[in-house]
Amino acid sequence: MLYSHLIQPITLTLLPPCCLLCGTSTRNPHSLCSDCYKDLPISTQNCPRCAQKLHSTSATCGACLNHPPPFDETHALFPYQAPITQLITKLKFQHQLSHAKALGTLFCARIQEHWYQSKPLPDLLLPVPLHPARLQARGFNQAVEIAKPIAKHFAIPLDLTGVRRIKPTAAQSGLSARQRKQNVAHAFASNEDYTDRSLAVIDDVMTTGHTLRELCQLLKKKGAKHLTIWCVARNE
Repeated sequence: MLYSHLIQPITLTLLPPCCLLCGTSTRNPHSLCSDCYKDLPISTQNCPRCAQKLHSTSATCGACLNHPPPFDETHALFPYQAPITQLITKLKFQHQLSHAKALGTLFCARIQEHWYQSKPLPDLLLPVPLHPARLQARGFNQAVEIAKPIAKHFAIPLDLTGVRRIKPTAAQSGLSARQRKQNVAHAFASNEDYTDRSLAVIDDVMTTGHTLRELCQLLKKKGAKHLTIWCVARNE
């Protein structure tokens, strides 16, 4: 439709904002009504290194003790279950970019109120890059869109060029753990010097963690001193 790019912003301005989950009118900054916000799933007793759910009183999971990952800590907003799965799916596959802004806003609150009350914020935010072919097909990188409101809120530089995804990997969903590891091997490249920098690597979902391991191994080789994973959801 002619001028449709002008009509949509005007419509959004005139209509009251609605909850992304139930459609109820809301003016909460995270675009969720109070009831839906209270019903969001909560992660408890997670490994501080990889955010995997702990099934014992140990402070760190056995996998991280036996094979320490290249990242130093992981913070996951939620376990990967409804309705978080719904928000992420609509963001990635239905181009609902408002969901990215909402998730980024939820990140800001968690970072400020819980994760970083008494320690410095990272020097850089690094959204997990997509391969150019995947980026062209989707039209956007969901990790970048989630990171934007975080970068703006905390005035942390957003690193969009330091790392490139050079291997057109298949979708990780449906692959075994071994296949996932092989799929992302040597997937990233960088000419950047990250010596003595602390980075938060941002992604939407962390499942086996193979993609993030591969990326963080590269970052450590490039001199990064501290790597934190910030993901929307952790598959427990």
